[in-house]
Amino acid sequence: MALRSCYFCMTMQILIQKILVILTIIFFSSLCGTAALSEEVKVIVYEGPKSCQNEIDGDADEKKLTKVQKDCIVAFHFTASDEATGRKIESSHDLGVAPSFPVGQGKVIAGLDHGLIGLCKHSKAYIIIPPHLAYGQLGKPEQGVTGDTVLRYDVEIIDIQPPVPNDFKNIDSNKDWKISREEAQTYFAQKNQNIDIDALFKDEDTNSDGYVSWDEFSGPKGSEGPPPMQQNHQRGQPDPVDVGAIFQQMDTDGDGKISKSELQTAFQSMGHEMTDEFWVESDANEDGHISFAEFVGQDRGAGDEL
Repeated sequence: MALRSCYFCMTMQILIQKILVILTIIFFSSLCGTAALSEEVKVIVYEGPKSCQNEIDGDADEKKLTKVQKDCIVAFHFTASDEATGRKIESSHDLGVAPSFPVGQGKVIAGLDHGLIGLCKHSKAYIIIPPHLAYGQLGKPEQGVTGDTVLRYDVEIIDIQPPVPNDFKNIDSNKDWKISREEAQTYFAQKNQNIDIDALFKDEDTNSDGYVSWDEFSGPKGSEGPPPMQQNHQRGQPDPVDVGAIFQQMDTDGDGKISKSELQTAFQSMGHEMTDEFWVESDANEDGHISFAEFVGQDRGAGDEL
């Protein structure tokens, strides 16, 4: 049983790795497309100011921020719909709260991130986004968004705030997402600030590894943090495999479990054939489906362990 369990784990790992390769290709394909963003994302201002200009001298004055620019924190209402059918997908109005986030930092889909830049405060606009700048070939099945769905965002710019200062990135000169003593010394010397580096690191370097990580840093660090993989590495966690996302992709009907046919389809898409033995090993409780717990191996009994 232990050998079969090993076979299951290795085969599932290979399958997951292949899916990750496909996801990576799709991701980088979307990055390559960003060079032509302005040509592919359509922005139509239908109400409010169409032209505006920020007048900032020195430190940003929030009262003068009337135009969305990269890294500004924008609050806006939106309604997303299917451009072809007009079907509403989601809306901030239903929640009664206008979301806010720093623009241009990848917090939302690429087309929306780009389409908001340049809009004026109190303006209303349609942002029409092609699939590859929205959810890509995978779509978002739980919301009825397929790989060829063109999205229309009806947005209203409520407020624009200046970017949050990011002292961490200013100090981290080699951009490895950790601050060394040398980097701190250089930064404060350039600022003509006499700082006790030993005392600083005693307070900030909580794990005493000689560096101040993003998590440890207590000063202002803006809205843009390290990539998830880097962040988990700093926390001593293994690089993440988004098993949840992979499970959702295999679960094509969105019922929260993977059927035999769905798993067969996943294998075939990777160029493999699923064996009956693999299915029996996968469906630990023999209910005819693979739950998420079974998928990640949490439902495997003690007899399956090495």
